[in-house]
Amino acid sequence: MITTGVAGERSGMAGVWAAPSVRDDSADREVVKVFRPDIEGLRAVAILLVVLYHCGVRVFSGGFVGVDVFFVISGFLITSQLVREVDTTSGLAVGRFYARRVMRLLPAAVVVLSATLIAGWWWLPATRLRGLIWDVVAANGYLLNYRLAWVGTDYRTASGAPSPVQHFWSLAVEEQFYLVVPLLVLVTLVWWRSRRGLVLALGLLSVGSLAWSMRSTPVSPVWAYFGAPSRVWELGAGALLALGAGMLAHRPAAVGAVIQWLGLGLIGFAVLTFGEATVFPGWRAGVPVLGAVLVIAGGGVGASAAGPDWSGGVLGMPVLREIGARSYSWYLWHWPVLLIGPYALSREVGTGGRLVLVGVAFGFAALTFQVVERPLRAAPGLRARPVLAGAVGLGLTAGVLALALLLSILPPRISLGTGSVEAVALSGTGSARTKALAQKIKAAATVENLPSNLTPALRKAAADDPSIYRNGCHLGFSAERTPRRCESFGVAKARKTVVLFGDSHAAQWYPALNAIAERERWRLAVFTKGACSAADVMIYLPAVKRAYRECVSWRKSAVARIQKLHPALVVTSSNADGGDPQGLSGSLDSKWTKAWSRTMQSLTVGSTRVIYLNDTPWPKENVPDCLAEHPRSVTACAQSTKRAVGSARRSMMARAVIKAGATLVDPMPWFCSLKTCPVVVGNILVYKDESHISTVYARLLAPLLAERLKLDK
Repeated sequence: MITTGVAGERSGMAGVWAAPSVRDDSADREVVKVFRPDIEGLRAVAILLVVLYHCGVRVFSGGFVGVDVFFVISGFLITSQLVREVDTTSGLAVGRFYARRVMRLLPAAVVVLSATLIAGWWWLPATRLRGLIWDVVAANGYLLNYRLAWVGTDYRTASGAPSPVQHFWSLAVEEQFYLVVPLLVLVTLVWWRSRRGLVLALGLLSVGSLAWSMRSTPVSPVWAYFGAPSRVWELGAGALLALGAGMLAHRPAAVGAVIQWLGLGLIGFAVLTFGEATVFPGWRAGVPVLGAVLVIAGGGVGASAAGPDWSGGVLGMPVLREIGARSYSWYLWHWPVLLIGPYALSREVGTGGRLVLVGVAFGFAALTFQVVERPLRAAPGLRARPVLAGAVGLGLTAGVLALALLLSILPPRISLGTGSVEAVALSGTGSARTKALAQKIKAAATVENLPSNLTPALRKAAADDPSIYRNGCHLGFSAERTPRRCESFGVAKARKTVVLFGDSHAAQWYPALNAIAERERWRLAVFTKGACSAADVMIYLPAVKRAYRECVSWRKSAVARIQKLHPALVVTSSNADGGDPQGLSGSLDSKWTKAWSRTMQSLTVGSTRVIYLNDTPWPKENVPDCLAEHPRSVTACAQSTKRAVGSARRSMMARAVIKAGATLVDPMPWFCSLKTCPVVVGNILVYKDESHISTVYARLLAPLLAERLKLDK
């Protein structure tokens, strides 16, 4: 999973909670802010951590915690600003607060979102455009965090390519926080005149959020990572610091330096020891959060009532201040440049190349800061007029939506097919069909142009799932029991029952098996679950960063129900490289072969016959994306037969299941010639993504699969 983030408040003028001064204007009564170079420098540290992490610099394996640092900074600055306004004016202009937010964040964000849409249409594979458009719409409405959480827990899309605007999730979290905090300040400080009330409200909000984060992270880490309820406590920590920072003003400055270095040490510890396998956020997020709190608190130690001009120490160095001032724009630009840059260059880039790309992104950021961000942020006519600022914000938002709509109806920049070819069909006896398919596969290995009548079309390939994905019979990560209605496909009241059992690589065969069941008048029961192998094993699932307990529970339930059905035939298949088994001894290959043997023994009960349908060959990459990039060089997307077979584990598992009493069916000849595995056969797209076959190709193979099942009438 990609981990990014940026704080909403990135202005060069950072406030502290300490004896503010006030100026009177006819248009507005505004607090004069006290500059905190150390906070500006801390911004620079945070953005550098995120950028270097995204560049793949190994030592910064935990650089994603820069997001958490930004959250603390934002909570501190926003709350300081709100409380200071109440203390100096005895009121709170909520409309003006949001006007400042709009003019602070939206212009630069709109520039980047618009540029990303245009660059995506020009350079990304056409198959990616629809997803990008929806991501931009969600980012434009500050709801991207929930879209990403939803997609990240969808077993069909969790392994998909990251979005060029994925980093906007943290802006969404902050804006959702900003909807709450001004109201809390208004109620507690303006109406109730109770500072303790605000402390209590923020404290309860933060404690509740932290508790939820600790509870939800082990169970649903994707939702915990992106969801505001599990992240608000990090901004709340900064907000509570803002309310108590004044107590540090008269402490010795040396104490502040020690506190700051301790805070930097905690952040550094997280950066160096955390990584992709770290279950995050949960309690572990407390390490960088506490570090950021200590850095900000330490910078406020020794402040006088007049608000001195702090030097900022190491964090106040001019280079860090310059980077920190542009951190918001750099954050906005760096990720789309990193994602789209390789497509624009038509080449893969390593760590060095990514460092060059983020340098280019910094150039864009500097220009955006100078031309867009700083002028509009300081525009007094907009900051002081909420209605006008709101109108400008709506106009900018509408402009992005209009551009997204336009690009959604424009044809792709590169044609996705030339010329129509004859539809593929297999007829005759079993041997004739097999021979005919082998000839079509051999011929497909030399075809270079993508046909215009490709089925399914590239833009529709991602949604080309078997119907059991839509009716709830192919289960997601959290489900542990297949609904009873999933036992009645084919002919519901037939005398013979056939079972399909396994993960998504079993589910991909449903269109073929259901067609066979309807023709042969069998009852078909489906037991499939995403990323859950039929092999009797507990695996570690990277998508949730823990052992896949729900898979074990579901498998036990499924096997018990299959045994009660007394099926004539069980067809089982799964991903041949299904992950890392937990709690077992021996080599990885032996763990999997033993696990499959146990499953076969549990299924071969009574007269039940078990078919082990070996895994389909894997293409080299996401096939629709590759074809969209190479519509006139289709063979560039084909995989060699040798590589498609994969590791020796495939044959080891085959021997194990045969020994356990199952019948092996190897589909390799239905996909590959002796040398290559084409991704387009005639007018049919063989693969819908990076590993699953299309429903059209599955139905094409139904007669060949039927020949291998051979149930007695």
